[in-house]
Amino acid sequence: MHHNPISIENLSYVYPDGIQALKGINLQIEATERVAIVGANGSGKSTLLLHLNGILMPQQGEIVIGEMLVSSKKLLAIRNFVGLVFQNP
Repeated sequence: MHHNPISIENLSYVYPDGIQALKGINLQIEATERVAIVGANGSGKSTLLLHLNGILMPQQGEIVIGEMLVSSKKLLAIRNFVGLVFQNP
């Protein structure tokens, strides 16, 4: 039985300056999994993580955490489950 997975479907995001940071991202993370997201500078790692707790909102696609769709209406509930720690404070 799987509890509270993170599900990302067809996530895309373009910054206001026209830089496409994410395109068609699909990812499923189960509650018991540990995941590392690695890549070169500028590859979209931070942009992806900023979507998980609603700092950035998807322009296309959707993110579901547990049974909650990440949207501006549920940010407080989402942020009880998702925390971010950045490399540089």
